[in-house]
Amino acid sequence: MMAEKKKNRGKIYLLISLSLVLQSLSSVFIKYAGQYETLSPEFIFYYIVAVGCLGLFAIMWQFLLELIPLTTAYLRKGILYILILIWSVILFGEQVTVNNIIGSIIIIAGISLHGMDEH
Repeated sequence: MMAEKKKNRGKIYLLISLSLVLQSLSSVFIKYAGQYETLSPEFIFYYIVAVGCLGLFAIMWQFLLELIPLTTAYLRKGILYILILIWSVILFGEQVTVNNIIGSIIIIAGISLHGMDEH
């Protein structure tokens, strides 16, 4: 029974992780689309990919909400901001500010505190 619960927890964390990566990638593709003239072929391509990522995220999110409470799932969405920050640095060469670091620490602390409350 305990092994099955741990197996389900692993699936839940994997589903949360994949859904958040998809949602963060939609922001990346929107930013790429913004680098091209509106309605150009490149703009349309990146925009369609971004909407596709959001569509897959929405489907995964619905499955996730069947497995865990909304409060637990929604709190984990805070990681999205950290993922977008990481993509911004890696793909667009943006600078990390002190406020970015403080915000990331606050997000991680909040998720950690909630995780401690679950056990």
